[in-house]
Amino acid sequence: MPPSKIADLFTTQTDPVANMTFIVGDEAVAVIDTGGSQRTGEALLKAIRKETDKPIKYVVTTHVHPDHHFGNQAFVQEKPQFVAHTRYPGDFAAKVSYYMERLNSPWFKGTKPVAPTMLVETETVIDLGNRPLILTAHERAHTRHDLTVFDEQTGTLIAGDLLFVEHTPTLDGSLLGWLKVTEQLEALPYKQVIPGHGAVQTGPDAFKQQTRYLSSLAQEVRAAIQKNIDINTASETVLTSQSSEWKLFELFHPRNVIQAYKELEWE
Repeated sequence: MPPSKIADLFTTQTDPVANMTFIVGDEAVAVIDTGGSQRTGEALLKAIRKETDKPIKYVVTTHVHPDHHFGNQAFVQEKPQFVAHTRYPGDFAAKVSYYMERLNSPWFKGTKPVAPTMLVETETVIDLGNRPLILTAHERAHTRHDLTVFDEQTGTLIAGDLLFVEHTPTLDGSLLGWLKVTEQLEALPYKQVIPGHGAVQTGPDAFKQQTRYLSSLAQEVRAAIQKNIDINTASETVLTSQSSEWKLFELFHPRNVIQAYKELEWE
């Protein structure tokens, strides 16, 4: 699928705003992330059916944020396994009502979330027929329940929101954990990385710009804490030098600073 537009799901009038992927094996299909609405999921299913009539055996959700999985409803009739991180159900239950209240534009009419039926605790391999995919459940990073998919045949890593391109990274988990997980992902023998948002990345530097942002965020937040700068002031002043490098910076960066501050002040 082509890269999605860079926009906020809660304010856009159309979807998708997150990347969606499907992989076809000799026997079956896996879908990784289905967009943020029933209509987008239906469009994705239609696109898949133009390419293949093989059964859709797995629908994989990379994490709980609604722009990545509220299209799952469109695939229920295909009777796949809905796959997610083992910690996903708890966060799904805690947040889904809030998400549904906010997604109230006409584009999202009729959208209903779908609970997972298969959970990944550490690492699981699924096979689509001579097309094995490695599903890895990560420790707390972008969220508490990030799940990646690695297609060995093509060397493609589907990173979900463990990688943002152009779109300002959004921190809903652990800043230090995200940096650690990034090192693990960079060690994989990937040839290309499909981010949660933005264009597909090739070569060894796929995570470089994001790592620079996250590392700088940690450094400057620590400095603010040491100078006794309060959290609200820090959210308005820390790392504003990178504002021109990212889209939606004013929307998401202050939240990142607050999340990082809460984590790092207890180091």
